[in-house]
Amino acid sequence: MNNTISSASSPKIYTYNLEGQRVSVALESNPFDFDPQTLFSLAARKNKKRGFLFVSNVLGKHVPVDPFVPLLAGFALAVQFMNKIHNINHVHTQAIIQALKKNEDTRKVYESVITKSRFALPLETLFIGFAETATGLGHAVFSLFDNAYYLHTTREEIPLLPVELDFSEDHSHAVNHRCYPIDSELLRNPKTVVLVDDEITTGNTALNIIRAIHLKFPKTNYVVLSLLDWRTREERDNYKKLEQQLDIRIDTISLLEGEIEVSGQPFCEQMGQRDLVSETDFPFPEGFPLNQEQKFLNMQDVISVFSVDSRGNSSLSPYLRLTGRFGLSSREDREILPLAKRIAESLKCDRAGGKTLCLGTGEFIYLPMLISAYMGNGIRYHSTTRSPIYPFPKAQYGIQNGFAYNCPDNESITNYVYNLPLNYYDEVYLFLEREVSPEGLNSLLNVFHKIGIPRLVLVISSSRAIQDYFVKQQLA
Repeated sequence: MNNTISSASSPKIYTYNLEGQRVSVALESNPFDFDPQTLFSLAARKNKKRGFLFVSNVLGKHVPVDPFVPLLAGFALAVQFMNKIHNINHVHTQAIIQALKKNEDTRKVYESVITKSRFALPLETLFIGFAETATGLGHAVFSLFDNAYYLHTTREEIPLLPVELDFSEDHSHAVNHRCYPIDSELLRNPKTVVLVDDEITTGNTALNIIRAIHLKFPKTNYVVLSLLDWRTREERDNYKKLEQQLDIRIDTISLLEGEIEVSGQPFCEQMGQRDLVSETDFPFPEGFPLNQEQKFLNMQDVISVFSVDSRGNSSLSPYLRLTGRFGLSSREDREILPLAKRIAESLKCDRAGGKTLCLGTGEFIYLPMLISAYMGNGIRYHSTTRSPIYPFPKAQYGIQNGFAYNCPDNESITNYVYNLPLNYYDEVYLFLEREVSPEGLNSLLNVFHKIGIPRLVLVISSSRAIQDYFVKQQLA
């Protein structure tokens, strides 16, 4: 992928050529003077509504990273929020930004901030992270605050719980978002709602959830936080129009802001009916042995409800309480870091190699990220995804390779894992929020078998056995 930069005029214009489609980015606001490639690269994706994707280099989703980096990316947004909304300059702002720019001292900076510099918000505030990509980012932002709550949207269908919010993400591959707070007061009480996403392109997703919230739980203040903001002038005017229509205030805060101009034919249209690059295009080792192990954490703080997949099949394994899918307070959040450290210490002692991949799954991003951060040196972290992206082994292109598999708990949905170098990692720790059937894992296990990872450890947070325990308790 050939990229060009023009600095002859302001703003700076960065041009990316994506297999027939040309994307020009005109930067208009860069308060921390980030080099754009620190935060993102681009890739072509299989989506007729928008044939390209900004691939974040600091999110821990598509690109393997030092696990402290996405935690600090959340802090970078948090300190911007403090500055713009509360007129407070966080004492560690420059340290956070420099750690992200240089990828140095990430653990030291994270611990300095999280142990000494949480900010007590003057008014109760609800943070909402967007599934699936920004569930970890939203939690990282929220973790810096007291007097706050966190909730992330989900694509899961959970019949026993009422859907308090239901809205769409128009340009996404999976458009439906739902919110299942255990206590609806979580949405009712705070006067300020902060929406967290990795990127705003049109801004419509945020507008859709603001309308949904305001219809049932009207607020006075909304804030939209994102790593990147590419809205046009017209799309920014849509925010002003909604402010006037609902008599509310909407603030938008990002690390990079500008406009994009797109020309050419999306690669997905050139491909016709053909799917992503086939796995057979890669030189897989034949008959590579895969040593598979399982570690059950058997965490007791669970939500004992079942989910239904797209074919109507039920999964009885419980969800974790501490993910934020059902709502989480600042007080409850303080329990997560000590818990993650205890789990990490156990897994660290279990490690058998120097190059270890820790992989979150789907919406289950933040807790695996935090655990992996404390599992020792040589760790890289990222997550599986539902986003279909075209991989090309080219310099500066965001997705070097990609592997498709059936989602373990919903086999009718295709999931992907990207940027796994062949014959590189000594082992992979795959984090699953819920126990799934061995048959459901076959497709994903085949990927690890093919790419030459000799050891796979399934880290299962909650199991059917825990669900059976709660059922027996309820029947007693």
